Amino acid sequence: MDLEQTISEIATKSGKSEKEIKAMVEEKVKKFSGLMTEQGAVFIVEKELGLRKDSGVEIKIKDLEEGMKGIDIGGKVKAVFPAKEFDKNGKKGQLKSFILGDDTGEVRITLWNEQVEKYSLGVGNDAKIRNAMVSAYNDKKQVTLGFSGEMEVTGTTQEVFGKLSELRGGMNNVCVIGRLLRKFPCKEFDSKDRKGKLCSFQFGDETALMRVTAWNDKAEEVMAFNEGDAVEIKNAYTKESPYGIELHLGYSAELNNTEKKVPSTIEILKEGIKEKAINSLLPNENVLIKGKISEIQNGKLFYLVCEKCGKKVSFENNGIVCEKCGEVKGEKRAVVSVIVEDDSASIRANFFGKDALKIMNYEKTVFEKELDEKSIEKILTELNEKQKGKAVSLLGYEKANSFSGDNEFAVKEIL
Repeated sequence: MDLEQTISEIATKSGKSEKEIKAMVEEKVKKFSGLMTEQGAVFIVEKELGLRKDSGVEIKIKDLEEGMKGIDIGGKVKAVFPAKEFDKNGKKGQLKSFILGDDTGEVRITLWNEQVEKYSLGVGNDAKIRNAMVSAYNDKKQVTLGFSGEMEVTGTTQEVFGKLSELRGGMNNVCVIGRLLRKFPCKEFDSKDRKGKLCSFQFGDETALMRVTAWNDKAEEVMAFNEGDAVEIKNAYTKESPYGIELHLGYSAELNNTEKKVPSTIEILKEGIKEKAINSLLPNENVLIKGKISEIQNGKLFYLVCEKCGKKVSFENNGIVCEKCGEVKGEKRAVVSVIVEDDSASIRANFFGKDALKIMNYEKTVFEKELDEKSIEKILTELNEKQKGKAVSLLGYEKANSFSGDNEFAVKEIL
């Protein structure tokens, strides 16, 4: 039915003017920051005025069409995306979406504001959506609960962590725990069918090593992690390649730091580690070097990251903004460069996060207090006085600095 005609009929039935009805519709559209269609807003207004008594029509996902209202669908949760905060046209809120699948297809479903906290979801849950609306975004159909929609979540989530040695090609919903051992340069691609970004890294547990490739949004997330970090991967999929099984992180995958027990980097790589003198290092070879600190180099000692997702942040309009999470407070993450020498030569070694704190001999809270109370120059002077000559054993590999071209040591673990 034509939108103007529908508004006219609502006005007649409710006793309100068309101007009042249009104002109510505009208010609903603004409430969802312009992400709700006028048709969807009209549906909500009808419900609020008691003019719509839909009981809901159950429908298969493949039969969904843009503009449908008052429908029921059911299926299994295939992927859950992290909640996001938004600020659009002066309206702040949060949203979370997930992928629901039945035996005919999949569709993205979006929860808004209070619905985000109301419904707890995990991959593998069964979900029943009632009184929902169908719209389209970027030519793809999506479902919104709206104000009058409801959801029932049952079943258990699928979160069984396996070992890398158990993986075979063609597996879905793969969950594993291990260490990010080495990050490879990210690549942009622009093929005939699509364009985007991919970032690959070496991943390992106590049973095997494996190449992992993250695509598009997930590629951006990889950049927030450091080599040596203990991480857990959820909802990935596997593919066979000429080099063996590979793990891939698509739109439904999750990559997070983990507090679960994970073998150390040297335990994972134990069979391939040799101790070498600095002057005999070869590019990209995992080695153990032993020496002493000759200098802690000048630098900022920290960079700001998002306290929610760990990504680097930027300063906009006198505030700190994360591209993923919006406006945040920002968390200081330690970074330091150290010159390490042995009897043969010296090399610059770079440390991030926990390793940076460890090499500087700081607890996180003490380090943050020092930054608040002292200048960087004073902290560096004190560090050189305390740490110069200290013996260190480092696991890592030699690589060329991407800016200067000079050789440096990428540290994976301090022993």
